[in-house]
Amino acid sequence: MDDHAADLALATACLANDVGALQRFEAVLAEVDIAGAATRSPRDLVDEVKQLLRVQLLVAKNGKPGALAGYRGKGPLRGWVRITATRELIRHKKKRDREVPMTLERALGGESTDPLLGRLKEEYRSEFSGALADAITALTAEDRTLLKQSIVDGMSIDELGAAFGVHRATAARWLNRARDALVAKTHAALSARLELPVEEIESVIRLVQSRLDASVVRMLKDT
Repeated sequence: MDDHAADLALATACLANDVGALQRFEAVLAEVDIAGAATRSPRDLVDEVKQLLRVQLLVAKNGKPGALAGYRGKGPLRGWVRITATRELIRHKKKRDREVPMTLERALGGESTDPLLGRLKEEYRSEFSGALADAITALTAEDRTLLKQSIVDGMSIDELGAAFGVHRATAARWLNRARDALVAKTHAALSARLELPVEEIESVIRLVQSRLDASVVRMLKDT
């Protein structure tokens, strides 16, 4: 019998959405923490990659099984997950390094006292606020609830799954869908308000990034 047959059986059961197997797989995901320490990744990035792997490895997409189907039992499952996590952590760290935060003040050359620039700042912030409100209103009631419970109430994926009566992997997929919908609708609404192509809107959003999180929380509280 292959030394890693038990690992392969666990992976197969996880892909079949076996609740017990999925619970046992959480212990395997501790390898993400080990990979995080080895790559000197910040805690928030480790948590982000761990959640990303839960979805990538376990959730079927476009008729294809989760990436855990790529595990063939040729080595320990923990080692396979650790290698996968290390690759994702390094990729995301490089991405973060490339994405230097762009605040409105930096984009406009520092804290200027020019009243024209001050009005421009407020205009962007005002338009973004309106676009975000439009986007939140356009979300389905379920997506608004998911985002509110996650962002405002601070509910974990496990708590969301329990609240909706679904498995954590399903809750994670639903939450990602809601986030993607909010981003897409905000981009579209801001594009219409500023009469700019959607592909140019990301640069405007970066200008008001410092207000984004607070604005989302405040508006979701009001829904």
